[in-house]
Amino acid sequence: MTAVEAIQFAPLLPFWALAALAVGGAALLVLSLVRLPRHAPVRGLIAVVLAAILLNPVHDREEREAVDDIGLILVDESGSMTSPGRQAQLQTALASLQEAEDGIEWNVQRVAGDDQDGSQLGAALAAAVSQAETSRLGGVFYISDGIATDTPSPSALPADVPLHHLVAGERDTNDRRLVVESVPPFTIAGENASITVRVDDSEPEPLALTIETSSGFRDEVRAPPGEPLTVTVPVERRGALDVALSIPVRGGEATAVNNRALASLRGVTERLSVLLVSGRPYPGGRVWRDLFKADPNIDLVHFTILRLPSSFDVTPPQDLSLIPFPVEELFEERLGDFDLIIFDRFDLTSLMAPAYFYSLADRVQNGGGLLVVAGPEYGARNSLALTALRPILPAEPNGADSGDAFQPERTKLGARHPVTRTLADPAGWGAWGSHARLRVVGGDTLMRTPGGDPLLILDRVGDGRVGMIGSADIWWWSRHVQGAGPHADMLRRVSHWLMQEPDLEEEQLRVTGGADTLTIESDSVLPVTQASVTGPDDQMRIVEIPEGGTLTLPAPETGLHDVRAGERRRFALVGNAAEFSDMQPAEAALAPTVDASGGGTFWLEDGMPSIRRVEAGASAFGGSWAGVVRRNAGALIAVDRTPLIPPVVALILLAGLLGLAWWRERK
Repeated sequence: MTAVEAIQFAPLLPFWALAALAVGGAALLVLSLVRLPRHAPVRGLIAVVLAAILLNPVHDREEREAVDDIGLILVDESGSMTSPGRQAQLQTALASLQEAEDGIEWNVQRVAGDDQDGSQLGAALAAAVSQAETSRLGGVFYISDGIATDTPSPSALPADVPLHHLVAGERDTNDRRLVVESVPPFTIAGENASITVRVDDSEPEPLALTIETSSGFRDEVRAPPGEPLTVTVPVERRGALDVALSIPVRGGEATAVNNRALASLRGVTERLSVLLVSGRPYPGGRVWRDLFKADPNIDLVHFTILRLPSSFDVTPPQDLSLIPFPVEELFEERLGDFDLIIFDRFDLTSLMAPAYFYSLADRVQNGGGLLVVAGPEYGARNSLALTALRPILPAEPNGADSGDAFQPERTKLGARHPVTRTLADPAGWGAWGSHARLRVVGGDTLMRTPGGDPLLILDRVGDGRVGMIGSADIWWWSRHVQGAGPHADMLRRVSHWLMQEPDLEEEQLRVTGGADTLTIESDSVLPVTQASVTGPDDQMRIVEIPEGGTLTLPAPETGLHDVRAGERRRFALVGNAAEFSDMQPAEAALAPTVDASGGGTFWLEDGMPSIRRVEAGASAFGGSWAGVVRRNAGALIAVDRTPLIPPVVALILLAGLLGLAWWRERK
């Protein structure tokens, strides 16, 4: 049981009545001072006694059930607090608080760091205070290194509840770190990307900065500490590119996680350029033209051959709307500008000198794309197969065309290849009218006729790619001649594969880091059964990839992981790298709330502050002590109220003063 005593007023009249009497009494006293000054003192005493009687001062004594005040302890258990030195300070501080003087009920709550967002110290404080019994809460102690990704609101605590920050860690922590300051959102494929980094270190000597990319590029430069450094990385092709950066680890560092960093680049092309050459007018030409015109990222140059230079026509040249085929401009001056060249039923080799086909073959070898749509002309004497393109073409003529309608089929390889595996179910495909008879000499056959003749062949030649479609009747699908089919999807995917679209590669490797796991997703035409994983400790291990191509394995060590599967390589960060990006303890995250609450900040390396009980409104901290406010919040059992001016005494005193005033004023 505890007793709380206080002097209070219990007025006999409402406030408005007291205010009116006070104004009237003051006016009468002023009038007395002016007209009868010798009677003013007695009248003033009468007014004071009346005021005391009406205000009715009382002595209240409350008896409450004895109950301890609450001391809330928040313990930061995020990744940055796992170092042995900080753990030792934390355990010492926690034990010291729990051994503090009686009358405090200690409530300990653990605050774990978020796997993705790091230490949410502000959110944890708000949640803990909202669950506490506010009337008993005398103080909050936060044991943390202050490394956080959020800041609590200065008004997070109730009035008169101090927040004390017990800072774990050393002021001068032994830790060097690598910071990626800026990464371009995209880079034109074939150019260099500029990445700005900074090395923070207490020592002034430049450090070796190692740069590795998932494409195989590796370089090493010298990085002076404290200064932004711009490094260049070649982006050779379109698609995602991982860039791993690292600096040496010094002995005794708080963590080695922030000595490595991962940057993600993406190679793009400003616009793709396609040259479409139709050997003759036919319905399929419209299909190709509509396909490329609908793609805003493609610039299309389309020529349809309607007449030869040697064609005889009696029409005067000035009246002709036709133009000669610009062979020199397209295949000599601008050949390198085109990402893809399509010969659609093209057999007019007399338009082009043999040297142009040699140039075109070289262009493909050096990274260009070539697609041949083969109709009956492919087996004729003016076939492209008889030019300098023959060594790079995936099929050669194998007899006369077949004029019988047929339903195209997907091969077993086509069912796995990214170009054709996502096409609609072949069972619902319509028919094509004819196909060229071809003999495959290279590449992958993705579609065929029911009789086994190849229809779609894709091949890699040097740094470029070649494709062949063995029928000119794909337009049947667009016109629903004998049923429809995915003509637009098929032609689009074939074209983009030839232009080296990253999402259509035969081998795909995706690596994702979790809190303590690493997920590997391998998607390959030829299944990849193994992968090598090199962790932050530079130890490599071989893991088996299941038949589905997805493997999730434990990776308890936080940091950068290097994964290689087949011909692909990717990097991933495991754990919350943001938590370890800066291991220097800090006061800033909690300082505004600590100051607003009247609490204090104490570095545990200087020793643990003593705990004192303080009254509400008094100072709650000193140089070496932290206060817990007495709340006196026990359940009310009884209230004893005693008037300070007993009624009998008040009446006697008032009667005496009135008699004195009558006696003096009668003379």
